[in-house]
Amino acid sequence: MADQNLTRRPAQRPARRRPSPVSVPRTAEFDAALTTIMRTGLDKANAVRLAVQFLASGLESAWAAGAVPDATVPYRMRVTVQRQDTPQPADQRV
Repeated sequence: MADQNLTRRPAQRPARRRPSPVSVPRTAEFDAALTTIMRTGLDKANAVRLAVQFLASGLESAWAAGAVPDATVPYRMRVTVQRQDTPQPADQRV
């Protein structure tokens, strides 16, 4: 019996879906917080990405530690920051 499918098409990859953009209502409080994050030199998009990643990391840690039930928001969260010794520019006054 002869093969009926003489021409084979290569397997096609599933089409990549681009993530949809996120729209957030801007308030004075949101803009102030965004401005604070952007003081690090990040642009708006990267500042928002950092904030989301930062919060997600904190929530995952809280859930993993059992500090709050899974998928709930803690009433209060705290950040512990290790001191970062950044060299200060030399005093140019003579």
